[in-house]
Amino acid sequence: MATESCQGGLQMSDNEREAIIASIRKRQENIAVAIGVTIAMTLSTFFFTYALLVDRGLSGALWMMAIATVVMLGILIKLKSVAFFVVRLWLGWQPRYKAVLATMTATAP
Repeated sequence: MATESCQGGLQMSDNEREAIIASIRKRQENIAVAIGVTIAMTLSTFFFTYALLVDRGLSGALWMMAIATVVMLGILIKLKSVAFFVVRLWLGWQPRYKAVLATMTATAP
């Protein structure tokens, strides 16, 4: 049974490490889905309220929608990295995840 040293002097077996990586990946997928659904609902709302804003002449709201749409498009393009960043914020302070997260990237363990 191979072990590797983690921060804080903890020992972790390969099976434990793989279980932690699987847990992190699952959480990353769930966060990506939640972000994607939220952005999709927001963009749908923007689509259906656009005509109302044009009719009422609310150019400030139209600019806000346009800027928010560009930001959300950028988030969707980098969704995997954004989800991993949120996972690092959420789990990074826990000792058992800290050592594993330090060696991971958004695309590969």
